[in-house]
Amino acid sequence: MKRNILLSYFLFLVFSNLVFGSSELKVIIGNKTTSVKSVEVHGTNYISTKELATALSANYFYNSKRQKSEIKFINYKLKFTVGNQFVILTSRKDNQHQIFQIPLSARINNDDVYIPIQYIVKYLSYASGSKLNYNKATNTITIDKEKVDAKKIVTWNKELYDRSKVKFDIFSAKVETKYNGTLVRLRTKNEIRKPSSSIKGNVLYLFFSDVTIDKNEIKKAKTSGLVKNIKSKYVKGNLQVEIKLRSGVKSHEVFYDPDIGEILISIHSKFLKQNPTEEVTSKWNFEVVVLDAGHGGRDPGAIGLNKVREKDINLSIVKKLGKLIEKKLPNVKVVYTRENDKFVELHRRGAIANESHGNLFISVHCNSLPKKPSKTRGFEVYLLRPGRTKEAIDIAEFENSVISMEKDPSRYKKLNDENFILVSMAHAANMRYSESFAEMLNTEWIKKVSIPSRGIKQAGFYVLVGASMPSVLLEVGFLTNKEDVALLKSNSGQQKIAQSIFDGIFKYKKYYENSINNELEN
Repeated sequence: MKRNILLSYFLFLVFSNLVFGSSELKVIIGNKTTSVKSVEVHGTNYISTKELATALSANYFYNSKRQKSEIKFINYKLKFTVGNQFVILTSRKDNQHQIFQIPLSARINNDDVYIPIQYIVKYLSYASGSKLNYNKATNTITIDKEKVDAKKIVTWNKELYDRSKVKFDIFSAKVETKYNGTLVRLRTKNEIRKPSSSIKGNVLYLFFSDVTIDKNEIKKAKTSGLVKNIKSKYVKGNLQVEIKLRSGVKSHEVFYDPDIGEILISIHSKFLKQNPTEEVTSKWNFEVVVLDAGHGGRDPGAIGLNKVREKDINLSIVKKLGKLIEKKLPNVKVVYTRENDKFVELHRRGAIANESHGNLFISVHCNSLPKKPSKTRGFEVYLLRPGRTKEAIDIAEFENSVISMEKDPSRYKKLNDENFILVSMAHAANMRYSESFAEMLNTEWIKKVSIPSRGIKQAGFYVLVGASMPSVLLEVGFLTNKEDVALLKSNSGQQKIAQSIFDGIFKYKKYYENSINNELEN
């Protein structure tokens, strides 16, 4: 893998058969049934906007530079932008538009924008003029005889401006309260550069370069929801907009849509603030740990001193760990990606974790070096991020090389070089928990195991890509080091390793449940 991968781009999800299983959505219109590509992520079905437009006999437009797509019906069009939680409905007659916020962002796959259909179907009804019904259980869309008149239903943005008469780059502001937060809309005269942003204390700052603003109009904006007031000033000649916030803010995002001439600032309220039901919150219970013994079957993994095989060590440690969990955490289910000496493809390991609704995924491996014996020894915890060091990249390349033994290595072609930065929004969301678990594991290892810790690192392991949950990969020691091998081969050594990992899981379970409870209460 190339070494110049930028972590700041670790944002969008690549939909491949490796990461999530593909399926189809059926669009049923009278006696005609059309298939549309569909991908399930965390129980939500995302579908191709390009194929959906065809199925609904609508026109389609895609802008690859801005990663946006439009489905164009006779009277209205719907626009979706990758990484953006806003859906824009525009009248093709007079260009009036309305912005709707959905819980999940649109995503990209092979120059096609995928949308979470269960949250979009209502707006498709507005745009098409016919009532569309989505059945999640059967993953189908049907069309009613009932007509939908968007003019009567939608509260349109009637503040149309002649931008040629506007003097300032940012000339107006509007604040809207949404179901999960507050939306601030800054209207712009010309295309500008998207601002950078940060929150300090209870103020959200937006930083602009070479931009003017109508201060008086901004002050007039009626505030609501999480926004107390909006002010602006110039700092060293550059514009700074300050949005004072009320308590209860979890996060924010800034989007810029030059087509409608608006900067959209989405300010999110704290997670599940609205009295969650038992059904909603139960999915956050810590109930399933997925244990992955690396390699297996025709793939022996590393071959160490005295011909010790990595696949055997991995499986033995994983089974000892599973027994500890079953004994000491009886309410936690243990799922194994393999329980014997069999070959399991990398993509299938992640799929097993997802199908089991795992709360934690742990992949156990052993390290090695070309030189035997070697003085290098130690334990490492890896998180799923592009590797920063040559050593991390080399280790990932060795672990990933097993794909050459699989039936369809081409399924991984999207996970090469810079493309690896696109692997998963899910992992970005879970990274805080993965990092916390890694720290706890490392702490417990240092206490109990004589193999020294080499710390927490990052690398692009394919096996972690498919598991949409907090995940780590462990390299429990070097099979090319005499001291490490002696402990890794022994029953007592394996038991100590299993115990240290279990203690990390035990601490993490408490941390995880406390974190979820705090978020639910707040």
